[in-house]
Formats: sequence, structure tokens, C-alpha cells
Amino acid sequence: MMVHAPVQATARYIDNFQMQRDIEAQRQAELGSNQGPSFFLAHGLERPRSRPDGAANRTPLVVPKLEVARRSEQKLSAAAGRAAETIAKVLIPHGLQVYRGDRAVTRAIAQNNLVHLCETTVCYIPYITSTGNGRLVVKMTNFASGIAVATRDGIHYRDVMPMLNTAMERNMFRILGVHTDSDGRVVGIDPKFTANGIAWSVENLKALTDACKRKVAC
Repeated sequence: MMVHAPVQATARYIDNFQMQRDIEAQRQAELGSNQGPSFFLAHGLERPRSRPDGAANRTPLVVPKLEVARRSEQKLSAAAGRAAETIAKVLIPHGLQVYRGDRAVTRAIAQNNLVHLCETTVCYIPYITSTGNGRLVVKMTNFASGIAVATRDGIHYRDVMPMLNTAMERNMFRILGVHTDSDGRVVGIDPKFTANGIAWSVENLKALTDACKRKVAC
């Protein structure tokens, strides 16, 4: 899928694969208009059908925003599920508990023309701090740009610059550490997992699990 408009304007999500098929159909149609029947008999090609007005048949390329959002959510949820399984396999043998996220996907950027950007919770990892309990929240976004600001309510994103070609977006782990009380309620941010208030952003899964083993064990 490709966005053929600046992010400030109304986005039109384009079906790249269908566009390539249509380009090939148009190429074949143009080839047919320049070659006689003997060419097709010799090469075994079927003459492309055209509409009565002579225009090549085209499939509409603009994908509805609801369908774009649905595809994005499904893809991110599946990726988060695979990541949660890998994290659990690595960390549980080190004595860490890993609770898988509920796979719910939310819109990380509340703009109607950026419906392909979303976030989900991969897993929770409880740990003990010198001052009490803590919980590591591992989230995943399907965009790598911007900064993740750590808050008690979750992660807020700033300065996100999405790719105009959405196929080039890549997933990113966003890691937030929080202090919790005896009832599991969040009472503050754990600065071990922030840099000047910015939550960690990690692209590599091994880097994430290695950091968890070091920091959570502290």
C-alpha cells in the first residue's frame, strides 16, 4: 500500500500489487495494438480485451481507509504475537515472568489521514525494584519514526514522520518501565527504562531481551 499525498493532506491509500497488475495489462494492451494476429498466434499470447471505448480495463486502485486500518491491525497483531512467544522463550528460563498482551490494536496517531499507523502491547514483565514492584511494558508500533514519551498513562508519540510508501514502514519495540503498588496500579515511571523521559525504542528483538535480562535483574 502506498500513500500518494503529503501527510498533511488527505491520504489516498493505493493498492500497489493491483497497480502493477494493471500496468502489465496496459502493456499487453499496447503490445496488442502494435502487433498483428500472427504475432499472438506465434507467441501464444491472448489478446487483452478492451472496453468498447478502447480504454484498457482498470481495477480501482484506491483502498478504503477502513480496509487499510484492518489490514494494518491484523499485520501488527500477528507480529506482536510472534514477538511475545520469542520473548517468553528467552526470558522465562532466566526466572522472569512474561504475560502476553491482549493483542488489542489502537491508533497511535489520531489523524484520519494516517489510519495505517497503530500500536499494540506485546507483553508485560513484572520485576522487583529497590523501592518496590515494577512492570515492564513492551509495546510494538508499525512505524519507527518519532520519539516515545513515557507517561503513567502509557506511551505518547511525538514528531512522527510516516513513510509515504507504507510498505517501507518497519516495526519498532517501545519499552516503558513503570513502578506499581501492591494492587498493581501504576504509581510512577521507572527511569531505568527512559532517557530524559523518552521510552526506549528498540528495533532488534535480541537487543530487547538482552536489555531486559540486564535491567530487570538489577
